[in-house]
Amino acid sequence: MTAALPAGVRIWTVVILQPQRLPLLADVTPLRRLSHPQPPGRFYIFQAFRQKRWQSQTPGVMSSGTGRIHVLGLGNLGRLFAHELAIQPSPPPITLLLHRPGLLEEWDEAGRKIEITTEGVVSSSSNYDVELVSRQPRQDEIIENLIVATKTLNTVKALSSIKHRLTYNSTVLFTQNGMGTMEEVTNALFPYPSSRPHYLASVTSHGVYTLRPFRSVHAGLANVTIGRALFPGQLDTNHSSKSKYLIDRIVNSPGLAAKEVDPKELTRLQLEKLVINAMINPLTVIFDCKNGELFDRGSIVHLMKLLLAEASQVIASLPELHDDPETASRFSTQKLQSIVLNVVEKTAKNTSSMLQDRRAGRPTEIDYINGYIVKRGKELGVECKVNEKLIELVKEGALESAALASLLGKPP
Repeated sequence: MTAALPAGVRIWTVVILQPQRLPLLADVTPLRRLSHPQPPGRFYIFQAFRQKRWQSQTPGVMSSGTGRIHVLGLGNLGRLFAHELAIQPSPPPITLLLHRPGLLEEWDEAGRKIEITTEGVVSSSSNYDVELVSRQPRQDEIIENLIVATKTLNTVKALSSIKHRLTYNSTVLFTQNGMGTMEEVTNALFPYPSSRPHYLASVTSHGVYTLRPFRSVHAGLANVTIGRALFPGQLDTNHSSKSKYLIDRIVNSPGLAAKEVDPKELTRLQLEKLVINAMINPLTVIFDCKNGELFDRGSIVHLMKLLLAEASQVIASLPELHDDPETASRFSTQKLQSIVLNVVEKTAKNTSSMLQDRRAGRPTEIDYINGYIVKRGKELGVECKVNEKLIELVKEGALESAALASLLGKPP
């Protein structure tokens, strides 16, 4: 082969031991097959442009720095994030991770696209790659940027199937309701800081509900707050460069209306959202009603105040906020009540996600909402008897009258 090559081009002869996996090689293009004996492999010539590649800290794992974003969990939030990234003027490469084969059939039936309806206008996107997480991955295929939008109670199980593809150089964004998921993932999958991905978390106020698989309605336009996520007591070492790419992509998605905040403000916002969910979600389940119907009765308002008092005391005792001058005023019972009632008014016609789960026969996320308040309370010596009882009643499917009497300590 004596013809001069274009600048920056190399000719490689590569042995493909598994030819069926050739389409997964994103950085090479087959030119022609050579006439060599076929078994046990096939020989190809490839044209490949030089790319900067680096070796990760996991042996045998490589990354080409493509900027690809993987999305795990394709419920309403996962669809919204994927879609808004995909419709950017210069979208990143996006892979949808499907956790069961049946989702492939649903993806085909949906025309291999995501549709989001906003104020009656349908917007669709189809520029995705799709991957079953159960397939045997290439050993050199790492996940650089991962958006986790699974239900909280499924997160550890879902991530365990792709754990080996996440490295210290990866970034993982947790988008779920509730708190405590990040700690569970770390304890179960990434106990060692030297191999742990960089964590981001977001607080999402958008209201989205499902029409059918890969079809959602963006009913409540709001915002997203994103930032680096730290553990209680963890120092902010400011490794922002590791995660800057994913943060910028999220912030530059107009439909998400996202902004970046520092880790301390992110914690405050997460706790505020936790309290909002802890008041609205389980009570709509107990009383089987929309958000706006909750606090028309004085007895339910009284119950909310009891729940808020416990949550306020727990938050005021958190060591991660002990030197925060805003804690006392921002998380007082009165301030939290004002925030909750304001959200109820704005989302009066909404059906909470927990009530949607209950009506569909799915497990709820209450262990990561009120359960997180109770868990931190036990660590700090703060009793949360009303929240504990509420968790118990939601799990039992208690009827309204009996539940209210039990929570208020009165005979039914």
